[in-house]
Formats: sequence, structure tokens, C-alpha cells
Amino acid sequence: MEKIELQKVDKTIYREVLDNGLEIIIIPNEEYSKKKNYYFNYGTYYGALNNDFVPIGKNKMTSFPKGIAHFLEHKMFETESGEKPFDFYAKTGSYVNAYTSYKSTSYIVTGNKKMKENLEYLLTFVNNPYFTDENVLKEQGIISEEAAMNLDNPDYLAYITLSKNLYKELPYNTPILGSVESIKKITKEDLYECYNTFYRPNNMYLVVGGAVNPDEIVKITTKALSNLKKDDNSKINVKKYKEPVKVVKEYEKIVRDVKVDKISIGYKMDRYRFAIKNDIVLDLYLNMIVSLCFGASSKFKEMIRKRHLVSRSGYYFDRFDDIVTFTVEADTLNTPVYLRELENYLANLDVLEEDLERIKKVWISSEVVKSDYPDNLVDNIVGDLVTYRKIVPNYVDLIRNMNISTLKEVIKSLDFSNKSIVEVTKESD
Repeated sequence: MEKIELQKVDKTIYREVLDNGLEIIIIPNEEYSKKKNYYFNYGTYYGALNNDFVPIGKNKMTSFPKGIAHFLEHKMFETESGEKPFDFYAKTGSYVNAYTSYKSTSYIVTGNKKMKENLEYLLTFVNNPYFTDENVLKEQGIISEEAAMNLDNPDYLAYITLSKNLYKELPYNTPILGSVESIKKITKEDLYECYNTFYRPNNMYLVVGGAVNPDEIVKITTKALSNLKKDDNSKINVKKYKEPVKVVKEYEKIVRDVKVDKISIGYKMDRYRFAIKNDIVLDLYLNMIVSLCFGASSKFKEMIRKRHLVSRSGYYFDRFDDIVTFTVEADTLNTPVYLRELENYLANLDVLEEDLERIKKVWISSEVVKSDYPDNLVDNIVGDLVTYRKIVPNYVDLIRNMNISTLKEVIKSLDFSNKSIVEVTKESD
């Protein structure tokens, strides 16, 4: 079993790849030995992006209805025996849930009793799909209603409209749930094709943290999945997208009966504007810009608060393939003035070395604190696997090596000229 040291936080990670290709990562935590707490995340590299691919055993690219990855996640909680996983875990006071992102689907379990039985059951129900025409039809009604209700939420409406207006080719332009129309097209046969293609051990991961023994986890998992053999056809042929840098639509106004106006802005730029080749390092610098320039103690946040320009605002970078986006979301009390101040601030972004060093210390302390909480560590490692397809053991050193000159170069490379604005307002012209 491979040992990986999380540098500067005194934590050892154990990694094992089974013969069938499943990657297992275990983070034992001695502090939790008395409480017996544990946390499982069993997932697949399959999410809402993967609607066009060659199904396993076939040779033709096939398009599946939008939202099918999320739909499949819901249907995995159906069992042929009729027993609900939620009921199974409730018996021991354990918790089970699942979530679908654009790049992955994860099934999580937390508890402090019957670790072996709970892990075995997790591995069993995720590896034994049961789809029927009847239970698919029932779920279509449930998720279609959820999708329709989301469109009544002005925050969600602003978010999904901005995504549609930012991305032309990448499926980030469609909701993870899909649309009412696409959900109704999903069939039992579609679900089995998607499941058989992506829910294979060599396309999945199991990350475990807490009061666990690495050898025991590997033994339990190996036995539970003994019937699953490694597939020679390990590479899944998914559609490749070439996303243009230009936004699809620069402005859209949506009239709704809202108490406060909402605005979402997306700035879209080419990833290769940035000299930093390492995606992990680039992501750290982009997030540092958010912390320094838009964090709670930033001059901009203080200014818009004192001038009562917004009641809520959020700022974040995303990096999707060859595209970097900077997104602003706000409940505005004075939209024209806020937009003017934001544009002026973005045009003159600057940072001080002492502020960088201060935030670096905060980040390093956070890395040390997180190492004591198995659920946080598991979630972070899953995030790294999904984003980078590997564990990142040296965050503390990467943070320490951040410097003001590189940060200023990253800021100079930002391009805020190519943007899309979505405004949700009760006022109609």
C-alpha cells in the first residue's frame, strides 16, 4: 500500500489500487478513535458534462438527455428488494446522501457504528442498479417538478441564464438537473447504458476518513467487489468541446417580482493568457485574488457596504478546460452605481505584499486545522481527484511559495472586457 505524506500537517494518506482498477484513498485519524467516527465518499468521474459519449460495448458517439447523470444518482437509491438505503442507514443513526456535479457523482456515508456493514452496503447498492419503466416514470415526475420550481427561484434563474449566455459549446450552459423536456426523455435503457459506461471500478474512487484501519478498508472493499473485474477498455470516449472565448450574449434582463434586484456577471477569458502552466498553482493565485480583493476585509467589500450598494455579493473564479471565468453575484440596492464602481475597481486591481503574506498565513493555518477533520480532508481529496485526477500533498509548500510578483503578473493577465450580464429586476422598461 502506498503511503503519501501530507506535507507540513503531520498526516499520512494510504493509497491502494485494486486489481479491478478502483482507487482507494484512506485517511485514518487517531483523534477520532474514541468516537469511532468515519466518512466514506464513493464516486465516479461522471457528471452533467458527460451527455455525449460512446457507450461501453458500442462504437458510435451517442447523445443522451441532459440531466441524466443526476437522474441516475437518484435512481441508485432504488433496490430490487425494495429496501431503501436511507432506511438501512437510519437504523444505526448513520447518514447517507449523494450529489452530482458537472464532473462527478458521489455517494457519501457518515457514522460511528457498524463501519464494516455500512461500507459493505454502500459498495453493494451503488454496484447493483435497479431501473424499471415504472420507477423511471415516477422519478421523472419528481425531478421535473424540481427543475420547474428552480426556475421560480430568482437566484437560480440568474445563475443558469448567465451560464447559458457564457458558454456556447461546453455543457456548463445547461443545468445539472437538465430541463423538464430533457428529463422526460430519459429511459430505463439510457440509464443502464450510462451506468455500465461510467460506473466501472477503473473510473471510480473510494475515499475514506476517520477512525478506520487502512488494511481493513482494503480487505472489506476487495471482498465486496470481488465479482467486478478490470475492464480492458479503460478509456471512455467522451465528446471533446472547443469553447470559443467570446461570450454568447452580453446582456439579458429578466423581469420578475423580486424584492431586491439581482445581478450576475460573468467575465470570460482564455486560460492561456496566464504564464503559469500548472493548473493547481494558477487556481491558488486566482483564489488569492478573490480573498485579497473581494474578501470580507477588502477595501471593495467595505466600500460597497458603507455606501449601501448591495445587500449580498459573492465573487469567484472557475477554470473549465481552456476557459477561465470570473463570476460576480449580487443583490443590488443601486445597480448602476454598483456596476460603475465594480468596473472601476476591476480596471485598477492592486495588491500589497503584506496583505498577501497575511492571507498566506491564514491559508496555511486552515490547511493544518482541516487535517484534524476527516470529513473536510475527504471532501478536499475528492475535489482534487475530480479537478486534477490526483492527490495534492503539498498545499502548504505551494502556498508558502506564492509571491507578490507572480500575483501581480496574474492580475495583469486578467481580461475583464469580455463579459455577460444578467439582471433580474421587478422594474420593466
